[in-house]
Amino acid sequence: MTRCSSCHENWSASSVLKRYTAIAPGMACPSCGQMQYLSEKYRKRSLMAMLLIPLLMLIPAFFDISIAAMSLLIIAGFAAIAVIHLFTIELTGEDGVWRRSLVE
Repeated sequence: MTRCSSCHENWSASSVLKRYTAIAPGMACPSCGQMQYLSEKYRKRSLMAMLLIPLLMLIPAFFDISIAAMSLLIIAGFAAIAVIHLFTIELTGEDGVWRRSLVE
């Protein structure tokens, strides 16, 4: 489960879900109040996983699959990726990547 990088307390499932769906780059830890950000390693891994969705869209080019089956496959793939992301979120107390992108 997701842990705060400062106090090492586990985050509740609802806190992880809020962090996963938040638009803001950081979120305060529910235990210690320290700002937590998604780690660079997690963001890279997340990007790679999201590239699987377009690959799923190529399946009809190689197999004779109905549109309904393909739609279900894409929805199931997206749901599986979202669930995996919720359990593998890594946090860091540094927002260096966000600042670096704003400066450049």
